[in-house]
Amino acid sequence: MKVLLLFTILLISVSLSAQVIIYDDFSKKDLSSWIWGGVEMKYSHETDNKENGYVEIFSSQKVKPNSYIGKTTKSSPILFSVGNYVNVMMQGVNNDATVRIELLYDIDNNGKYNEDKDILLMSKPVSLNFSGWKEVKIKLDEENFKLISKFNDDFTVTEESAIAVQFEFETGKNYKEGKFLSGIALISEIPNKENLAPKENETNISNEKESYFEAKNYPNPFNPSTTISFTLKEGTYVKLTVYDRLGREVKTLLDENKPAGSYTIEFNASGLPSGIYFYRIKTDSKTEVRKMIFAK
Repeated sequence: MKVLLLFTILLISVSLSAQVIIYDDFSKKDLSSWIWGGVEMKYSHETDNKENGYVEIFSSQKVKPNSYIGKTTKSSPILFSVGNYVNVMMQGVNNDATVRIELLYDIDNNGKYNEDKDILLMSKPVSLNFSGWKEVKIKLDEENFKLISKFNDDFTVTEESAIAVQFEFETGKNYKEGKFLSGIALISEIPNKENLAPKENETNISNEKESYFEAKNYPNPFNPSTTISFTLKEGTYVKLTVYDRLGREVKTLLDENKPAGSYTIEFNASGLPSGIYFYRIKTDSKTEVRKMIFAK
């Protein structure tokens, strides 16, 4: 009965969101992309199939109130778009415990998440104080997710794939001491219908501040080349330089005096790691920095 009920819930969830993107439904019975600590993971039972598979998340020891239980991480490329919903089918613990859903971004492209160089998007804590299974659906925006970075980053990072989705479990002050038992049956993205088309009088243009040089690059994101265009209102010395996210100079594209007019210069990122880059336009009287994304 329990498995049948779960199957029914999953069917309803998917049917209500025809464009849902499923990242893991545990139908392959493969936990090779998962790592965990503090908690354990296993399949619900040996006879699971695509229709009723899920994993149990549990502690081997008793857990006390106001304590950190542990985390479990799925390490594989996952692209969640800002404004859409991160959706997870989770099993409640009927006790005072919470889970935080986190997206990890490998900005320095070394294959892992580093606190001093990379980006973490962390959801508000979600209560697991309910019985049975429940759809945990959180909108990916600045209201529901906190961006953690040591740099001046923003939510444009979501234009790249996260390298992992992570779940961190904690108990509250009213937690009744005992073993922890939860579970995950589905990880997916549900499109926000409001994102599918621009509203009246709106365009798909980024809401970045207006550019003094009318600067832009197209395409953006790009792979591997993009064309940077800008306008000089008067003749002047101008330098156009590309930097990576850590502020290291990548390439100088222009460094000379130019008359007033419009200019286009190609930037080819072949041989560079994917990620966020910046181009800086500097004249004798004005400096402007714009963002672009290299997505392989």
